[in-house]
Amino acid sequence: MRRGKRAISLILCILILAVQMSVAVCIPAAAESSAWAGSCGSAPIPTGIYLAGRRLSDFLIGSTVRTVVMTTLGGEKVRLKFSNRYGSGDLNITKVRIARTSARSDTAIIEGTSLPVTFGGSDSVSIPKGKTIYSDPVNMHVEQFEKLSISSYFSSFTTMSTGGLINAYSYIDPGDRTEATSFIASSPLTINSGAITYNTTPFLCGLDTYGPGNSCIAWFGDSTLANESPYYLAEKLSLSGIKNVGVVQAAIIGNELLHSTYGVTNVSHLFGDAGLDRFPEDALNLAGVKTVFVKIGLNDILHPRSKSMEGANYSAPTADDIMDGYRKLVKMAHNKGLKIYFFGRQAWKGYARSFYGSEGTDLEWSQEAEDVMVTLNKWLATGSPADGYINVDALRDPTDKNRLYPPYTLDGAHLTPLGAQVLVDLIPDYFLANNTNLISMRAYYESGRGDIRNYTPADKYPQKPTTAPSTAAPTTTAPPQQNNTTAPTVSATTAPTAPTTVVTVTNNAGAGMTEIILVEIPDDGTPFTPQDAVPMENLVPDAQLPQAPQEGRSARTTIGVVIFAVLTTGVITFVVIYVMNKKNEAD
Repeated sequence: MRRGKRAISLILCILILAVQMSVAVCIPAAAESSAWAGSCGSAPIPTGIYLAGRRLSDFLIGSTVRTVVMTTLGGEKVRLKFSNRYGSGDLNITKVRIARTSARSDTAIIEGTSLPVTFGGSDSVSIPKGKTIYSDPVNMHVEQFEKLSISSYFSSFTTMSTGGLINAYSYIDPGDRTEATSFIASSPLTINSGAITYNTTPFLCGLDTYGPGNSCIAWFGDSTLANESPYYLAEKLSLSGIKNVGVVQAAIIGNELLHSTYGVTNVSHLFGDAGLDRFPEDALNLAGVKTVFVKIGLNDILHPRSKSMEGANYSAPTADDIMDGYRKLVKMAHNKGLKIYFFGRQAWKGYARSFYGSEGTDLEWSQEAEDVMVTLNKWLATGSPADGYINVDALRDPTDKNRLYPPYTLDGAHLTPLGAQVLVDLIPDYFLANNTNLISMRAYYESGRGDIRNYTPADKYPQKPTTAPSTAAPTTTAPPQQNNTTAPTVSATTAPTAPTTVVTVTNNAGAGMTEIILVEIPDDGTPFTPQDAVPMENLVPDAQLPQAPQEGRSARTTIGVVIFAVLTTGVITFVVIYVMNKKNEAD
């Protein structure tokens, strides 16, 4: 009888252990847990410009802005990030929708894909001055390199005080056009100053996706990173089998590491807050960020030596000043548990820049400035506390080490698409992944296969023929590129709803034209700073914004854990009974 009890106890223990092992196998690994991470973005700046000593700003009223972005990271849900960082008052957004962009046109969406975006369950949202908010999550599956259209309707007078200048195209139509399959507007919203045209994205500064193991890289710096290099990096990772890492653009044209340059020239406030000040908000607080790549400091050397920035109230920083700034960036990143890598200072001889209010050549190369660059490169390579250094000497002209190789540069400082591909390939593979056999972007594009825009999965969403709008649309023109010298048509008309109207900028000619109004902001005689009242340290960090959990278990995982715990308790109980039976038998 006792032998029978022992046998039954042993059999039960074995059966329970077998069930326990099968349940454990069914529990998903931790790597499968989903997380929010940045998929695309644009670092916000104050978008009003100076003209003849007066600050001007575009405004919206009773109109819809459709912004087209491209993801670098897919997921099962998306959420949008809107900023009123430089607003003078509350930002009121009446309605927002998100849809898949049609292959027919950037201003068209695929019929049947438009979804509402809510904020705390409401269609509308009011964002206080200086604040940033996330939308509620939208249940929308998106893929890497998919183009999405975000349509935001503003019913009341809204000054466009905060926006980005790269990484997206925005179009404006009158009225609530959030669900329209196509727009009348064919030219994107821009800011012009002299010979420079910038694409402008009002208020929208980020799109995050929620998916298994998602994380992202912050691409932080100045105009030498303000190009398509983040997409080339995301493409390099994806083609190498790493599909759950996004790359978020956090570069600002003209950005300096140490100083903000508001009010020095007509457009110098477009250079953004000093890199040190904006680093936490624009890079470290991105959802899911694990790594930061930094390329900044060139403008700290060039701006004080240019004619157009002679009014700046600071002297040229020394190499030691800039190195101290780099140390602060590293300390901030390491305090957040992030890896940080620095690109070297690149060649720039021949970059003359004949704009920003200067007559003739604005900037001339000098050995004295180059010596500062050399000192910084040596320190970055040998003495920096960062996690790694990326040598960019391969971008130099073999015949003159102080210049960039002509096929790699547009103007002596900014990179062509080929130059941006080479820059991405210069990043050591082990900075990006454990394996050291990542695909070469330059070789891939030279083979004729590379084109991130071909990844847009438009063929997965059948597109119905669209009836042309009854209002004749203006002639379609290609979106202007940065540094486009063609300014929009300007007429001296008056808008009765606008305070102290200065000019009307007509983005499109012909019937159904869209008019963007430039209005004068009262000037009290004090130097302009972004609304004079929202210091960077007072901005709301992402950690305090309403957002979904960074990681979460699926229902199957939770049930598995519970069963695992119950069975473990059962096994322990039967083992105790078995041991006690043996003890009683021995007694």
